[in-house]
Amino acid sequence: MQTLHWLNLGIHITFGTLALLIGLFALFYQNQPVRHVRSGRYFLYCLSLVVGTAFIGILFFRSNPFLLMLTLLGGYVGYAGYRTVWLRERKSPLIDVLITISVLLAGSLFAWSMQLTGSNWSPAVVYSTLSALALVGGYDLLKYFWLYERLKSWWLYEHIYKMLSAYSAIFSAFSGTVLPHYKPYSQILPSVICVSAIAYFIWKRARSQRRSPDPISFRQAG
Repeated sequence: MQTLHWLNLGIHITFGTLALLIGLFALFYQNQPVRHVRSGRYFLYCLSLVVGTAFIGILFFRSNPFLLMLTLLGGYVGYAGYRTVWLRERKSPLIDVLITISVLLAGSLFAWSMQLTGSNWSPAVVYSTLSALALVGGYDLLKYFWLYERLKSWWLYEHIYKMLSAYSAIFSAFSGTVLPHYKPYSQILPSVICVSAIAYFIWKRARSQRRSPDPISFRQAG
């Protein structure tokens, strides 16, 4: 089991580091559709391996509430960010709604179980991560059930928010692991940086879209 643990950990660290680097390339190439889309795909591949190995580590090797919440957040917003840009103004299928509800329930049940067991954890960090998950998931449910016609044209801004949120989850996990003596600040500061980046890139895209209404799509890459 120890060998499997180190193998799983090595894969997790390797692809987590790659995701951080490739995510920066995706941001750098945001005005070059083909390169942006391809680097975004590679980022999602790495994110999938990071999320998968994180779940394996949590289930079989150790239980860490912060890592579990980041895994739920990063996995969901990465998936939702891809689906947003793929569907564009089309309505999400029922399977996406079921995934959203399942992730929200899993996060809520885990936070509740942590309160009951009285485990050693940082409520500020876990609750802020859970709040971010609830914000995205709640928005997706609100859009699906009530405000689809009004919100469907916001799909590009959703994509920016969700993909940068996925990057933020990996960044926070990396920073919190590398700088454990500075917790919770080493976990919270990356979120502050990425939220600022979200606000900047949404503002930048809104301004540029007035001049060029042709947004980036995953389907543009060959």
